[in-house]
Amino acid sequence: MDMPPQTMETSRLVLRPVALSDASDIFLGYASDVEATRFMTYPRHHSAEESHQFVRRCAACWKDGSAYPWAILARSTGKFSGVIELRIGPPKADFGYILCKPCWGLGYATEAATAIVSWAIGQAEIYRVWATCHPDNARSARVLEKSGLKFECRLANWEPWPNLGKPAGESLVYALTRPVRR
Repeated sequence: MDMPPQTMETSRLVLRPVALSDASDIFLGYASDVEATRFMTYPRHHSAEESHQFVRRCAACWKDGSAYPWAILARSTGKFSGVIELRIGPPKADFGYILCKPCWGLGYATEAATAIVSWAIGQAEIYRVWATCHPDNARSARVLEKSGLKFECRLANWEPWPNLGKPAGESLVYALTRPVRR
């Protein structure tokens, strides 16, 4: 299986591996923000060091192939806008994303997700690309639909929602599949 491209470009975005220099933008841009992290499955960051640990994890993931986290940059300005991460385990791949609040409502999440989904489903070994979101996160559900995924089901106690104070809770599952050819 091919490794994802390190850099992807869309009409308005550049996706490139998360770099150590992104730690401050991550911490200040979304990771410490109560509203931005509300529906995340990981705890909000309470120190810049936690964001530094995250970017070190990102570099390690690219190296060992366990995940592929990209920084999302506005193409026109180079401004850091968020992160999107793809995890591949043939025959499937899943992803998640988060944007800095000033970038909400601009279509960046849909544009980045569409690029990731298109690349992943185009791989011979991948037959399913999927993602989840909290049932109350209507904006994220809409992003997943606009990026080509279809609602499949609602799972009970599927993921932790630490920023909502829940060790486990419901998740909506969205997926894009392609038929297996023999």
